[in-house]
Amino acid sequence: MNRQQFLRASLAGFISWRVVPTQAAAAEAPSDILAKAKEVTAAIHAKYWITEQSLYRAAPGANHPEMLWACGVLFSMLVAAARHEPLMYRRDLLKFFEALNHYWDRAVKIPGYEPCPTQGNGNDKYYDDNAWMVLTFAEGYQLTGEKKMLTRACETLAFVMSGWDDALGGGIWWHELHKDKRKNTCSNGPAAVGCLMLAKHRPDRRKRMIERAVEIVNWTRSNLQGEDGLYMDSIQETTRDINRAALTYNSAMMMRAELMLHQATGDESHLKEARRIGGMADKLCQGDTSVYRDPPRWAHLMVEADLELHRKTGDAGALRRAIANADAYYKRWQTGADTHLIDLASMARVLWLVAERETEIGREFWKKMDAPAI
Repeated sequence: MNRQQFLRASLAGFISWRVVPTQAAAAEAPSDILAKAKEVTAAIHAKYWITEQSLYRAAPGANHPEMLWACGVLFSMLVAAARHEPLMYRRDLLKFFEALNHYWDRAVKIPGYEPCPTQGNGNDKYYDDNAWMVLTFAEGYQLTGEKKMLTRACETLAFVMSGWDDALGGGIWWHELHKDKRKNTCSNGPAAVGCLMLAKHRPDRRKRMIERAVEIVNWTRSNLQGEDGLYMDSIQETTRDINRAALTYNSAMMMRAELMLHQATGDESHLKEARRIGGMADKLCQGDTSVYRDPPRWAHLMVEADLELHRKTGDAGALRRAIANADAYYKRWQTGADTHLIDLASMARVLWLVAERETEIGREFWKKMDAPAI
């Protein structure tokens, strides 16, 4: 399955995704949420991990590995799991990191990750796929202290930032060959967050990285933010047509970028924007369930943004949504109805993140991650 086919399958999942209705979540996460995170992750790892390749298989019984987009979510799942279960997952996390070199195209002028394992000299790289790797490698570095993760995160961000040009007044393209001639929020939002995450670890480049994040956020606000504060999908270069689909991960990444810019610059306008997005996020939920309407592959990033908003502002609505989604995902997982690995890994990631509110390990980790500088 190529990236285009994978996206079509994703859209099909978007249309068919329905959350099992649940009652509104309580004000605190259920006490067994950590056990649920462990249960779901162990099941995924046992069923999909290819021991010989140190990669995850695309489907049960398959020997070919997953697409890069899903690998980014799986890596973030393993990072979260390794925080609490280092003896079980840390070694596989490091092996997985090395195995992802099969996707890394070092034969081109500006190296980056291809959607599938490559022999080099490819030209099918997606800037959003690579941006997700920046974020999860930065988190992996924070956990493990492995300098090679930080190095690769910086190298990958260099590729992502190479997607910025003057067309449409700025912004990062979706694909290196400008497929569909579109610049997307999903490329620009995580690029801004990536700049801000790495700025903490690169004091020599901190000022410039923050400046680039401001540029990206300003462009995305001007071109893709709706009147309600939520973010639309993309803008087309030739026609200036805007795809107004409001996928959860678009607003999620911009909310995180605004929160991090407020922390990095002290500019209250960024905090105001983050609160504005968080205040409108209920529009992205199914009815009054507080559960996001999108499949987990998109919505898990909004849950992560909600948790960051709650940590930094105490926003009760954001916490309510995060807990409601974790509860719904576990119940959904129990039905066995979901077979796409990217959605399963997204569910596990959400369970770990919500559980970490209750664990000393989790609270300490995110305290360090949220710190202005390392």
